[in-house]
Amino acid sequence: MKTALHKGLYDPASPSPQLNGTRCDVCGSVFFPPLGIGCEKCGATAEHLKDIPLAAAGVLHSVATVHLHNGKDIDAPFTVGEVQLDDGPLIRALMNEAVDVSQIGQRVVGAWAVARQEEDGDVVEPRFILETNSTTGGA
Repeated sequence: MKTALHKGLYDPASPSPQLNGTRCDVCGSVFFPPLGIGCEKCGATAEHLKDIPLAAAGVLHSVATVHLHNGKDIDAPFTVGEVQLDDGPLIRALMNEAVDVSQIGQRVVGAWAVARQEEDGDVVEPRFILETNSTTGGA
């Protein structure tokens, strides 16, 4: 059984990662992480926000490698990328492999990564890989 490392942001039971987002019915803005209290662009109230799935796919916008980190769920070094999602928002996400600035502009897709293992199964999160690696077993 898979469980989410970050509950509410994605469904760990889906075969491939999809992100949980929201869209404002008034202005059409799309958000991740999902909003619940109202639109941050136009100020529409919460009843105008609709939950929508967002494809974990887009274009790599920027990258940074973290060399020192005292978190418990990932060991340094690791790479954080900004991904312009096909479905709208620009997000920050973990990359499943090291990438550098020469790969900015390339397509990336989400792949499940095991953050840790527990007695009742894997704790997973989506991490992004270069799309060319998604068909060659890059994750």
